[in-house]
Amino acid sequence: MRVLLMGEGDLAEEVDEALEAGGADVRFLVDPDDESVRSALADDRPDVVCVAARRDAFPVRMALLVRHYDSDVPLIATIFDPAMARQIAESIPHCTVTSVADIVAPILAGPCLDPDLVSIRRDGDRLVGLDASLEEVSIPVPRGRHLRSYAEAVFAPYDRSAALLFYGAIGLATMLLCEWVGSMIVLDQGAADALYGSTKSLATVGPNPAVDDGPKWFKVAIVASMVATLFSAACFTGGLINRVVDSRLTGLIGRRAVPRRDHVVVIGLGQVGLRLCLLLRECEVPVVGVETDGEAENVGFARREKLPVVIGRGANPDVLERLSLPRARSLAAVTAIDLRNIEAAVATRAIDEDLNVVLRAGDGELADETRSLERLGSVIDVHRLAAVFIAALALGKEVEGVAIRDGCPQLALSGDGWEQFPLDLAR
Repeated sequence: MRVLLMGEGDLAEEVDEALEAGGADVRFLVDPDDESVRSALADDRPDVVCVAARRDAFPVRMALLVRHYDSDVPLIATIFDPAMARQIAESIPHCTVTSVADIVAPILAGPCLDPDLVSIRRDGDRLVGLDASLEEVSIPVPRGRHLRSYAEAVFAPYDRSAALLFYGAIGLATMLLCEWVGSMIVLDQGAADALYGSTKSLATVGPNPAVDDGPKWFKVAIVASMVATLFSAACFTGGLINRVVDSRLTGLIGRRAVPRRDHVVVIGLGQVGLRLCLLLRECEVPVVGVETDGEAENVGFARREKLPVVIGRGANPDVLERLSLPRARSLAAVTAIDLRNIEAAVATRAIDEDLNVVLRAGDGELADETRSLERLGSVIDVHRLAAVFIAALALGKEVEGVAIRDGCPQLALSGDGWEQFPLDLAR
């Protein structure tokens, strides 16, 4: 099969190697221009055109250019953005659109859920895990701990402003209750009168006049209550203003609350990290993302999806310690830069030596050293595995997914089980 491959960087090089391993005759154009594309389509008459790149703009431009010169040749393009991918698939005929993030997210999610899982797979309406022999197993989700995890997220919030707001409100409610009950018992007031007087005191409108005729010890208790109320009101007001003024990516309750137990911490909220977070949440596993850039495009998407996101550096020990790593299920370092992932993994090991760590590799800088990184955790070469999937599509296979068995890439074929792909994953 003659394949015209266009792209640049480590991903395109991996696809070139995978295609050649699969027996294809590949012409590889690195950063092509209009004339080189036209010439390659006219001279070589490829059976399929494959465009592989990490940036969406290049595949979109090349897909439009190829279809301008040839209206029939099958086309495969890698596009991360889901909306853009749908638009290209609908507007360009004979075009198959895939994404590195969609390909590798299940492979990353498997070890995040359990070190013995190599991937997860959709079986009808449910998600199942794949063990080392690629047999389907149930996904381990500690459902009995959901209530405990939710309670810990509320009573030990990650966000300091949320803590001020919550405990300030608790303090105000406690002081109101104590003064209300105390006024009914000590001052022999009715429930309505006692509540009215206590509320006036709480709102600093005025003291409960009945306290003036009460015993001295009760007056001292009311003084202590007013001081505590003043402090609680200050905390509540400060937390409320902070959360109203600032655009927050975490919440006190609900889906945006930062989980504190049995959760997965995802470092890097790029396309791969975002897909991984959404997939883990679909598996009913609490997840929190960590991103350095608060204005990043996917941060806004995460806000709309109510994913809790912490802004900070993934290798910052202060950020990691506040994320309750000792009680976490795992940590996945999946930024687009290998060195940042290694920094996050090392910082995690310094805090908790036993935590399950999943490490993304494959940007080219350290791709040849993946085996040396295995001491830090489960290392996934995302570009190499994605290249296997893309090459299988180019070779005409109806592939649904990719996984690893005994160190070899395996293709999940539609209706035909698993098939080994002839590419060595070892570096």
